[in-house]
Amino acid sequence: MWNAYSRSFLRHNKTGNRFVLVISFLASMMLSMVSGLFYNLWADQVNQAGSSQVEFTPVVIAYIAVFTIASIALIMMIHHAFAATMTTRIHQLGILQSVGATPRQIKSALVNEVVVLSLPASIVGNLIGIGLSWAIMAFIISSTANLRDYTLTFTYHPMVFVGSFGFSMLTAAVSAWIPARKLSRMTPLEAIHYGNEPVIKRVRRYRISSAIFGVYGELARKSLFARRKAMRIGTMSILLAVFACISILNMLGVSGLSTQRTYFDRYKNNWDFLVTVEGDTYSEELLGDIRNTEDVTGCIVHRIVNTSTQIPGDYLSDDVQKLGLSNLNSSFTANEAGAYNTKVPIIIMDDASFAAYRGDGSDANVVAVNIIWDSVNSERTDRQYVPFLNSSKEITLNVNGADIPVAAFADAMPILREEMTQYALTLVMSESYYATLGFNLTAEETIYTVKMTDESKNDVVEERLQALLTAYPDYAFEGRVQELADEMQIQQGLRMIIYLFAGILTCIGLANIFASTLGQIHQRKREFARYFAVGLTPKGAAKILAWEAAIVLLFPVLERYRMSFIGQNETELVRHLPISNSNGDRITDPCDLEFGSLYYIVSSASKSFQPMDVEAIRMCRKMRNLLAHNKMVPYADIHTLLSLQ
Repeated sequence: MWNAYSRSFLRHNKTGNRFVLVISFLASMMLSMVSGLFYNLWADQVNQAGSSQVEFTPVVIAYIAVFTIASIALIMMIHHAFAATMTTRIHQLGILQSVGATPRQIKSALVNEVVVLSLPASIVGNLIGIGLSWAIMAFIISSTANLRDYTLTFTYHPMVFVGSFGFSMLTAAVSAWIPARKLSRMTPLEAIHYGNEPVIKRVRRYRISSAIFGVYGELARKSLFARRKAMRIGTMSILLAVFACISILNMLGVSGLSTQRTYFDRYKNNWDFLVTVEGDTYSEELLGDIRNTEDVTGCIVHRIVNTSTQIPGDYLSDDVQKLGLSNLNSSFTANEAGAYNTKVPIIIMDDASFAAYRGDGSDANVVAVNIIWDSVNSERTDRQYVPFLNSSKEITLNVNGADIPVAAFADAMPILREEMTQYALTLVMSESYYATLGFNLTAEETIYTVKMTDESKNDVVEERLQALLTAYPDYAFEGRVQELADEMQIQQGLRMIIYLFAGILTCIGLANIFASTLGQIHQRKREFARYFAVGLTPKGAAKILAWEAAIVLLFPVLERYRMSFIGQNETELVRHLPISNSNGDRITDPCDLEFGSLYYIVSSASKSFQPMDVEAIRMCRKMRNLLAHNKMVPYADIHTLLSLQ
């Protein structure tokens, strides 16, 4: 009997069936596509790690975040498609309950409908999603081929299909179960009257919408408020998409900026080429050949050996003794004699480079980089340093059995590419002096830091240097200009992938809005019939719908920027309050300031605000006015607004 009822309903409700089929197909396709992309990107990280244990790097976390947000949004989309149609049928199901149908029997009928509607749509959608994920991965592979030193191929596991298909069907089944559960808690009479016009206890006014956007804005806001639960899913989806896109793009921008500032810009003037020869292989001949190469302005060769020494307590500077060495660095512990054991890296430079670092007029054989991080009075992100040793004392350190007098102190490392780990004490000496110590220590590598005359000569100088290094099989060659170009290319490739994910999330958010709007149209026939009865024109109805779309899409973005601006400039805004808005209402709280009032304040007190902030508020006010008159907002303005987030 109930199977016959389900077949009859499906046969006579073609419009609703098409809606459910389309939404189920789109959601399943997007979920399968996102799952396929995530699996391939995850497999790429596994291959790079060389094991199944993948470290949760920022890239991996970004993948997981995008996949999670997209999956939640798509599951919400499937749920909303079924919930929008099933909930409207409670009146009909209540009639069936009144003639003897049990909630279990009704649930069985609904599940049958879910299987008929969602099963073929989910299968086809998942298959097409696999094809789309393959196409997108093919595009990514071809676009990033020069950024990788390994082969990347498209892979797909059957469990990915099972997972995405299972989530689709499970969500549809739960969405069908909800009205049956709701029905089980109702009497037949309540179910029959479900969805009828409610008793109006209070008419809510939307003064801001009415004052700014007129009667159409107020009607749109009232309609959205009446359907706030139904629109919540769509609004959350678009907010998730906007939040994810902005967050990921900001993370990428900060990462690229950090790399640029901490690596390339910081060491721009330190090196152009870096030749690293394996082992302790200092060569005067190679150093001379590099320095004599045309268009080379200088070359520094250095090695690093690691050793340790004992620092007597009276050698410590007054600042360190006052702060307490153990408070500055807990790894320092005094022995019975009151001395502190510390690691001491030794930088060995060629004689000419060491003399330049030491400075004219000095005959010191050893220079001590004599600073330690004041961790008591400064944070890690803004480090302040104090002297480690008392430079007014005669300092002699016993290093590896040799007494080394320290005659000069410095507060900066030599101009090299690498940034040394600060152990509180680093010794810098010349090759000739180091040879007199007779140490049996060996360096792991010998590094030649090369500077050239002009970046335009990069390719020519690189060819000349490569020709000199043919006699050294175990060497590594790095070029700053080429590394910068490679880094920019990598950033561009990552940005392209992020834009792709941002586009996918945006499409998912818009699809949710589409599903929400389409699912509610047939429920609003009575609402628009009343509007037409009191004189509303089709143009006016279109205006209301346009405003609803604008509120759902742009209102969250505009509202986020308004609240963010108020939060950042609250102190300054309070100085200009109270004021009256366009309605004559007194505003005493900064949070009540709309864009018109904000623009009045920032324009009249422009010296107190950044010019870009004044322009941004002016643009937001313009955007609001365009929407008020049902005019299109230029894409450039929307793009600028999103960039402000």
